[in-house]
Amino acid sequence: MMARRNYLIMLIASLLLLGACRPAEYQKIPIESLDSKLKSRGSIIVRDILKSINHKDGARYLLDKDYMTPLVHGRIMHNTQIYREAYGYIPMTIGKISSFSLFQVLDKGLIKTMRYQLKTDAENLEFVELKIDVNIELGLADYYLYITSKDGLLKRENILPAVAK
Repeated sequence: MMARRNYLIMLIASLLLLGACRPAEYQKIPIESLDSKLKSRGSIIVRDILKSINHKDGARYLLDKDYMTPLVHGRIMHNTQIYREAYGYIPMTIGKISSFSLFQVLDKGLIKTMRYQLKTDAENLEFVELKIDVNIELGLADYYLYITSKDGLLKRENILPAVAK
């Protein structure tokens, strides 16, 4: 009985120690050393997402793309109305997008998070970010559109639908 208790204590301590050794933040990949195929794929995905914002089909425009994972495809299909409403507000919120630039890549193992700054004509916004999670084997795993207002009321708020994963 005592040996079993000691074993359980050692097991729990080992698990806690392993959890504590995990990095608090994901490793950043320098943009200049980013794989060119991943960088190109990210740009294609971003262009398509930005095109979908003003497209008559909205988020559904993305469904037939070769980089769409079943998870994102299913989320858009099951929440079409929510995406339609959110997409209707995006142009009014962020204005016209003139350009985008990759400013950070995080390595999450199989997932690479690519963060893009969007330049827009919205005078009331300090920062607009499109963040995509790319599964390096399957494609687009998720995407977010964050805004920060100049007045400080909105601080990196995602304006895309927050639907169950």
